[in-house]
Amino acid sequence: MLVRQWTDANTTDLIVWRVSNDSLFTGRRNAAIKAFELYVKEKQLAGKVTPAWVRKKWENLKQKYKDLKSLSMVGGDASVATWKWFAIMDGALSGETPLNRFITPVQVSSSAQDAPPIKQRKDEDWSTALWEMERRQEERERQASEREDERDRRAAAREEERDRRAAEREEVRERQALERERELFARQERWEKEMMAREERQERDYREREERREREAAAREERLFKLLESFMANK
Repeated sequence: MLVRQWTDANTTDLIVWRVSNDSLFTGRRNAAIKAFELYVKEKQLAGKVTPAWVRKKWENLKQKYKDLKSLSMVGGDASVATWKWFAIMDGALSGETPLNRFITPVQVSSSAQDAPPIKQRKDEDWSTALWEMERRQEERERQASEREDERDRRAAAREEERDRRAAEREEVRERQALERERELFARQERWEKEMMAREERQERDYREREERREREAAAREERLFKLLESFMANK
């Protein structure tokens, strides 16, 4: 039995089993999914439906019953509801109706065509209200899906923006590091040039001093030699 072959008998059986095994649904974490795993095993449905699908089926039944129940309390007539699971869900959830009367799928006791005109109008009003509730539910689900898609899109955009900013910060850090390295290299190069210039000045000054001393020494020797020549001539 594929999911698309799920029958009314399967739905009735699910409702009866769920209420009969209410003690399994303790509210603890994963208790519900484990209980529905037991249901799939007991009913030999493994490979045909999943526990998650059965759980969603039950939640949908319960939600629709609550919606219809709320509508009936503000003017609807639950006894002529066109939704065939209303009576068994009402009995199951209220605990006032024995479940053994629902071993076969519940059918509406009389058709709208055989009902009196007033009752037929109520049936039509109820059908219209039910259709409107289903339409609103579909609209809510569509909007929820769109909101989820929008959240995912915004989350992706935020992640992309964070990555872009991180890349920009890394690029700035690399550029600043490169600029610091260039500045350090320039300072080192200037220092080396200044050192070479000082050494050249010192070497030039030293040569000039040596040349000056040599000239002065030569001049003194020349004067002394002339004095000796003059002395010898006069003698």
